[in-house]
Amino acid sequence: MSELPALPTWGVVPDPVRNVLQRLKERAAAGVEAMDTQKISGETPQNHDEAFLQMSWAAEAADRATRDYRSVFNAYTHKFHQPKPPIGELAAMQGAITQSFAKRYTPKTVQAIEALLSAEPNLDAIRTGIRALGFADLRGISDALDRAMEEAESQRGFHPWLPAADKARAASRALERLGDDEL
Repeated sequence: MSELPALPTWGVVPDPVRNVLQRLKERAAAGVEAMDTQKISGETPQNHDEAFLQMSWAAEAADRATRDYRSVFNAYTHKFHQPKPPIGELAAMQGAITQSFAKRYTPKTVQAIEALLSAEPNLDAIRTGIRALGFADLRGISDALDRAMEEAESQRGFHPWLPAADKARAASRALERLGDDEL
């Protein structure tokens, strides 16, 4: 009986990166789950119908999370992972060409990954580079990140941030409360 050749070893994704990807997957899944058209009341959706507004927020939340997932995954594989995976294959799996692969993430995403992998994570870099996650979503990603979060929370005037889609939703709700007469 012949033995199969060993598959190439492509290294291990560090826990902080793997955990962030998992949180982004969970955020995307929650957004998709909230896209429930069965909850729309009446014959046609109205802009004031709560279920209709929920679907709009859900679509944004799912989109933001999946874009951040792809951005983090691509930036990590292209800039950090050792040994380097075959970028051409990864690009092809995403319907892209090798030359455009680096355009599928931003410098802010690279800075966020650097922060995740740091012994002293920079929370601002993570906040601006991975916008689909809020402050609370970061808890438990890594011990170093938990320490940085505890330090931030102890600072006078610190305000935890919301995920980008939740910020947009809160702004929409605030405008709604003002009403058309106030605008």
